[in-house]
Amino acid sequence: MDVRSDGETGGPDRVSPPERFAGDLFLQLARRGWLVLEPAQARRVIIELEHTLDEVRSRLRRLELSRRLRDASGDDVAPDVDRLVVDAVFAGQLNSDSWERALVELPKYIEAMRIASRNSARRR
Repeated sequence: MDVRSDGETGGPDRVSPPERFAGDLFLQLARRGWLVLEPAQARRVIIELEHTLDEVRSRLRRLELSRRLRDASGDDVAPDVDRLVVDAVFAGQLNSDSWERALVELPKYIEAMRIASRNSARRR
């Protein structure tokens, strides 16, 4: 059985695949006080999540720049440059849905970790 971030579960007969992100689930757990992290541990996790979010933003910017270069250059591109642009756009298209979803989900994880840290202080 798969647990989804919207609280639903899915079994073998479920049509949609399990989600790769669970931002809403983490927020729900933190808000209910069920997700608790020591402040130092939460800070480390938040730093890593913020670094990941910065990397996702950077990759999406590069993808957009590659698309713009390709569009602006038309047929006047050297073959080696053209190949690099095409490769970048292709790789970006394969992952762009995940990256765009990460832009939405990672801030939820960060907020959940902040709440979880506050939950730790309340339990003392």
